[in-house]
Amino acid sequence: MQLVEDENYPNPNYIVFTGEGKTELNVMKGLAHVYNGRDIILHFPLSTLSRRTGLTALKSIKTTSKYYNSMIYIVDGDVFDNIPINEIQDYLKGIGIKINDVKLIREAFLINCEKGDKVINLYCIISGQTFIEEEIACLIKLKWGIDIDITGIRDIPWKKRIKREVNQVLKEKNIRIESLIKETGKKKLEIAFPNFCAVLKKIEEDYSKN
Repeated sequence: MQLVEDENYPNPNYIVFTGEGKTELNVMKGLAHVYNGRDIILHFPLSTLSRRTGLTALKSIKTTSKYYNSMIYIVDGDVFDNIPINEIQDYLKGIGIKINDVKLIREAFLINCEKGDKVINLYCIISGQTFIEEEIACLIKLKWGIDIDITGIRDIPWKKRIKREVNQVLKEKNIRIESLIKETGKKKLEIAFPNFCAVLKKIEEDYSKN
């Protein structure tokens, strides 16, 4: 399994889009390497990393559904004011997407839906209670025993502090998050990134059945 960013990559298995930034994609790159389900291709064209954030990134479905029917959407936990799946479904309905079925995969979701005459399988990955750096901090603790304090009021200064401390540890260890993930066993990764791993594991299992 690998994540590619080539705009013109032919016939990928899944297209990936995010309501966040490049950190989620670097995490996904590392995890895709670990969940090496033979030749599964996760495609993240750079053009999808737009100014659309949070739930508005779901608008990408309106154009990508012309070419793809298997998609992965990644979004931080702090996007939601209420129950994530309810807000996601409401947003999809608001942009003309029909919901057929929803399956829970840990705290991620597989939504079977339709846009016009296209049937779409949409995986939704919620990264962290607030944001992805919480999960990276967990991995750092599991890998090196370095405890980054994630307690406190979850406001903007809190997020900046967590991100700064995570980046400082990675800099001191002279390693990128993608490489750190590749060097870590699945057991620790499934604790640190439960929703990412649950979705990739499901994708890998489904592929092996075909």
